[in-house]
Amino acid sequence: METSKAHFYSPGGVFIVEGEDAASFLQGQFSQNLQNPAGSRAYGLWLSHKGKILADSFILKSSETQFLIVSYFGKATSLRENLESRIIMDEVETRLPETEWVGVSAWGSAVDAALEFAGLERPREGRFSSSESVYAFWGRRGNEPSLEILFGSGMDQESLESKFEGRGVQLLDAEEVRVLAWRDGYFQVGRDVQDSDLPQEAGLAETAVSYVKGCYIGQEVMARLKSIGRPRRTLEHVSVSKGLKGEGPWRLLNSDGSRAGELRYTMNDGAEIFGVAMIKHSSTHEVCFEVEGQAGAAVRRVVKGSAD
Repeated sequence: METSKAHFYSPGGVFIVEGEDAASFLQGQFSQNLQNPAGSRAYGLWLSHKGKILADSFILKSSETQFLIVSYFGKATSLRENLESRIIMDEVETRLPETEWVGVSAWGSAVDAALEFAGLERPREGRFSSSESVYAFWGRRGNEPSLEILFGSGMDQESLESKFEGRGVQLLDAEEVRVLAWRDGYFQVGRDVQDSDLPQEAGLAETAVSYVKGCYIGQEVMARLKSIGRPRRTLEHVSVSKGLKGEGPWRLLNSDGSRAGELRYTMNDGAEIFGVAMIKHSSTHEVCFEVEGQAGAAVRRVVKGSAD
């Protein structure tokens, strides 16, 4: 059932890549195909040479020579440094926008309210709309379509909140958005998904990785994993029987006391305790795990549909 919700946030990273070789350079760095027309939006990953996830991003292609990079949680400084270190003879530059960006995620009737406020048209799937320093594109928050609107300057949050209030829009905080993602079977890259993880372990292989484009950083590992069939670990949604002491990650144990993986975080929405755990494939026969050092605490797998 569609509901009207909105979430104000500061994106982790927003920066510009531009120059004569920008298109070919980014095509060799990003996990997703960028050979699309101007006005397109692509979702993909920045990978290490070993195929590990450094961050995810949306890339908005303004032209063959200019791209806007947007990441929910990946830091612009780290992403820029990673790209700058790979520029050798390419005519490419990266730069930060002059102002701090504000983002709004919108669901349901909040989408129309936000677009009216921004003065933008509703973008088609795989595209974005923009005007001056305002961009709108479809995001990745859960199963229900969510629109992301980024304001580069001059965004009056109080006025937009008033417009939302007039339409009965519920305002969500960051943790409520995380709960929404969890319930829909999504993982947040940079929070749930870490830089020690492969896309296949986090269920991102089909959504964020191209297997038909040319060479890019991490491509050989992606091809090898596709031929193997599955990784040795899987990131999973779990329920937790009781509150845990200390900060995660916590070691998970099989019924025989051997290590099954790690519980990365827990949350309590008032009705239940849940979290995300990285579990070894050798523990596929186990349904419930003990938490090392936490007497009486049990972690149970939760079956969810793939976010892919």
